[in-house]
Formats: sequence, C-alpha cells, structure tokens
Amino acid sequence: MNEQLSTKKPELATGEFGALDLAEAAASYRNYLNTFQIDAPLAAAFINRVLAEGPMHLPRPVAAMFEQAVKAAVQLSPFDPDILHIGSQSGLFPNIDTVRKVLLATNPEPQVYEEVRRALFKHHAEELRRICQNMLARHPMAVLFADLLLRVDLYEGRAPDAALQRFQCPKVLAPLWEKRLFDHFATMGDDANALPLWQRVAPMAQGDPFTLSRAAEMWRRQGALETCQELYAKARALDPFTTPYALRMQALAAPFVPNHALVQEKSVCICLYSFNKATVLGETLQSLAGCEIGPARILVLLNGCSDHSREVVEHARQRFPHNELELIALPVNVGAPAARNWLLSQPAVQQSEYVAFLDDDVFLQPDWLAHFLTVAEADPRAGNVGCKVVFPGERPLLQYLYRHVSVSTEQAIRVSLPTPHLQYDIGLYDVVRETRVVMGCQHLLRVAALKDAPWFDIRYSPSQIDDTDHDLQLCLAGWKVWYCGTVTCVHRQNSGTSVRSALNWAGQGNVMGNDVKFFYKWLDRWQELRGLDSTGCTPQAQPV
Repeated sequence: MNEQLSTKKPELATGEFGALDLAEAAASYRNYLNTFQIDAPLAAAFINRVLAEGPMHLPRPVAAMFEQAVKAAVQLSPFDPDILHIGSQSGLFPNIDTVRKVLLATNPEPQVYEEVRRALFKHHAEELRRICQNMLARHPMAVLFADLLLRVDLYEGRAPDAALQRFQCPKVLAPLWEKRLFDHFATMGDDANALPLWQRVAPMAQGDPFTLSRAAEMWRRQGALETCQELYAKARALDPFTTPYALRMQALAAPFVPNHALVQEKSVCICLYSFNKATVLGETLQSLAGCEIGPARILVLLNGCSDHSREVVEHARQRFPHNELELIALPVNVGAPAARNWLLSQPAVQQSEYVAFLDDDVFLQPDWLAHFLTVAEADPRAGNVGCKVVFPGERPLLQYLYRHVSVSTEQAIRVSLPTPHLQYDIGLYDVVRETRVVMGCQHLLRVAALKDAPWFDIRYSPSQIDDTDHDLQLCLAGWKVWYCGTVTCVHRQNSGTSVRSALNWAGQGNVMGNDVKFFYKWLDRWQELRGLDSTGCTPQAQPV
C-alpha cells in the first residue's frame, strides 16, 4: 500500500474521530473492529480523518487501520466514485479506475446525484425512490441511480424496486452488479433470491470478507455448517482485525446450550413499567405469558397512566396462574430511572437473586430467561446480561447489540455505536461475549451487584442513557456485563435516535441534553472510563 497519501479535497472527519489525534483515532477504529463488522459510513469517516491530515507518511498502526478501512469502503461501496478514487490512489485497487470511469460516464445528471446522495434515508426515502425511478426511466444505464435505489430498498428491507428491471447495466460492470444484488439479498437473509446467484458470484467474492460472511450465514441456514465455517475462515484470513468473525466461528464450533433447569431453581423478579401504552403493554404481557419463566414474580408499575392500562394488567393476571403478579400504580409519571428505582426497592426484588427489566413494547423469545440465567451463573461477577435487539418486520434490522466506551478524554466522553449501520439480523452476532453496556429494554441484573450500583440516575429523566450509565457504574465497581446473542428481543422502539425510531424534535432535545449531563457526570472519572473500551472483553479474538 502507498503510505504517502493525499487527496484533492478531503472532507472533514465527522463524529468522534475528529476529536482524537491520528494515533488515537486509529486505536478507536481498531476498537470498533473488535466489536462489530465495519460498515461503510464508519469506514469512510476514518478514511476522511486520515486524509484530513494532508500528505504524510503514516505510522504502521495507522497504516494498518487505514488499509483495512479502504478495503472495507471499496468492498461495501463498489459504486461510489469518491471511494473508488481513494481505493485507486491507495494502490490497493490498481484496476478500479475503469469502474469509476464507467460510473461517471453513465451519470446523466451529476448535480442531481451529488444532492440526493447525501440525503438522509430516514427522512427522504420515498422522495429518493421517486427521483431514482424517474431517472432510470429516462436513462436506463444510470448506474449510480440504480445503486442508490438499491440502497433505499435495503434501508426499507425490500426486494429490488421494479424500476431496476429497466436498468441496463454496462457489460463491464455486470459481474459487479450481480455481486451487488447477491449482497443485497444475503444481507437481509433472503436466501430464496441469494442462493441462485451464489455460483456465479462466488469467484468474485473470494477476496471480500463481507460477501463471504453473508454467504456463510446463508449456507448455515441451509444446514451446510462445514461450508459456513470454511467461508468464515476465509473472511477471517482476509480481515483478521474483525473480531466478530472469530467469535462467530467459535460459537458455531461450540454452540451455546442454555440450562433450562435454572428457571425453576433461581429466584427471579420480572419488572415492567409503562406510561399510557395500554395496548402494547397488553401485547407484551401476552408475549411474557408464552415464555418459560418458572415461578418468577412479576411487578408492573404504571407510571401515572391515564388510559386503561390498569384494566389491561388486571386482565393479564389470568395468563399467569403460577406466578405472583403485583400492580403498582403511581399517581404521576416519575420517568424511567425513578420507575426502575421504585421497582428495585420492592421487597419482591430485594428477596430475589435476579431482577429482569422488560420494556412495555417488546416481543420475547420464549426461552430467554434460561439463556440469561445460564450466562449469569457461569460467571459469578456477571452483574448484567442483555441480548440482541431488533426492529419488528419480516427482515429484522439490528437495533441494539452492545456498547463500550469509545472515547474518554477531558474534551469528550462517548460510548460506541449500539449496532453497525444498516445491518440485518442474519446470525453474525448470535454469540455470547463480555461487553460494557447492553440495552435496557430486556436485561437481567444480579441483585447482589446492586449494592455497588443501587440506583438508576434520575438526572436522565424522563428516559435515555440511564441504563448505559448504570452498566458503566457496574463495570467500574468490578462487575461484568454480558451480551447473550442467542436471545432476540423484538423492540417496537418509539424513542431513541436509531435509524428507524420515531423520535420527535423535543425528544431529540432530551437525548442531546442527557448526553451533556453524561459528559459532566463522568468528567472527573474520564481516565477510569478509558479502561472500559472493548479490549479485554474477547481474549481469544486478537489478530494472528
């Protein structure tokens, strides 16, 4: 690779990389690879951070991360002219200029493309779809607009738009486009459409760990475990920095087996709190009633509800003939942190070995408690166990996996992203691993650990960040946080800042305000937080 790099007009680095010097940014990027399979936006952000330094000789650790980022960006964005230019300039893809020239030559309206390519899918997906459809109707060889339309389809979890049937891919790009289609289907777990493409795509995929990993899970779902492992081994050899490949291989070789007897043996209290969501609360309780929870006690706190939530809970009692269900109705909404604390103070919780928190808008995996208890009982220092969280839908999009501290300086304190950008639940994260933070919509706390972190911080009311803050308290007190990816929670999230949340501007302001509170709360302990990155969580997952 050419370590002497420059670019004509590098974009400013965005996000946390801009708050770090080059060595720290490379370490942060490496930390991310220890957590997730890289995504195109984050790879591009790191590339921009490096290029913003201007022409320079990169130190070896930075050069290694930059090379990984360039390879990832080109493989994930094979029709992005800017990324292809950087790939060509780096020396890693010497023959890629041909692709870039075809892309530019078949772009009928460059100004329009530059405008629409930067639009947020969350707010403009349908408008972008119409623009691309119209463009392809007039210019059927417009590769860049075909690619953009397919990306909108991926965001919405759809099969390729009908307008793509009119797309006339230039012959020189036809193999690359077919691989692009395979990646689209395999990324969403659409095996019916992905499998017929594989034989033709496989030769091109041999140098691409992303396509190999998607194909690996496709073959796993077909029962071809040996082929799955072989493809993951190739992906791992191509990209030894990406820890999830190694963890997935380990999980496939030695599958996790929950101990269902623990559900009867361990004392557990299951807690829910809700504010004016009677219908979804009823559906959540119905889902819970279909779960294997043994004699667990159930506490439901109504947080100042003015709808018919009380009637819903009372009606749900008949669904739990073998469980004690207690209803707590507060006259006002005290917010999520205080509601959690109220529940934690109840004798039923204090007398239990474990307390589980469930949001009021989730669908639960029937054997979730056995999985959580098995993980917790395997490590006496496990203070919290969480799970994989997905959005509802035929093609479940990852909503939240796990987090760690990604930046901790006197200028910025940040936890990492909760999931890679726009990845669907195809199996890569069906692993059990130690982490630093799990999502609060479904998790299991060891009651003994609460002596070191007894309360959720009410300064984060009405909600957001309180569960993150609490996990960090546990970690700094010597407890561990575990992610149990063999459990999937379907969360109908209507808050937060995720790619599909329905948060309004006022809610967004609350989240941003809590970010400020979080920073100043932990500022005196920023050096301690630096030890809560992802290193040390996966001792067998270092590059060879």
